[in-house]
Amino acid sequence: MRIKRIEIDGTTGHLAIERQIQNARIRIDSIICNPNPGQQAWQIWDLPAAISDEELFKVATAVQHRTDGCIGTYLMVLEYFVEMQKFQK
Repeated sequence: MRIKRIEIDGTTGHLAIERQIQNARIRIDSIICNPNPGQQAWQIWDLPAAISDEELFKVATAVQHRTDGCIGTYLMVLEYFVEMQKFQK
């Protein structure tokens, strides 16, 4: 079994995590529904599938903040991190 894509809806945004098998990459698309002035509505991360846990956790922190609209606790970020780990090599 292989998970190819996960979509997550948060309080302020939507997130899609996808593994691109042909080039061993992870693509993360983050969309904020109602961005504040000057805030980027759409953000994309294109990461190597062999990314380290430390680097992936940094991305999970940013993704959680965008999707939930608040700075999350460790456990809140961990929920995103665990989902993102499913796409690591």
